[in-house]
Amino acid sequence: MTQQRSGKQTQGRAVKAVFGVMALGCLLAGLVTYLFAADFGFSEEAAQIVAIAFLVAGVIDYIMLKLWDRIFSRR
Repeated sequence: MTQQRSGKQTQGRAVKAVFGVMALGCLLAGLVTYLFAADFGFSEEAAQIVAIAFLVAGVIDYIMLKLWDRIFSRR
């Protein structure tokens, strides 16, 4: 039983790490898209929309990371 718990804790930490990396990646992608929009061939309006979409995805990943234990501890 203890091995099962430690395995689940390790798996939970790995998933949390993935969500953290995804959140940071989304935030970085949004920033890069916004700053280098002309180099990518985006208009300013399109760059803002894409950057905001990446920022929203990053915030959702962060919220999911913070609420992970509450959501999955009920099982």
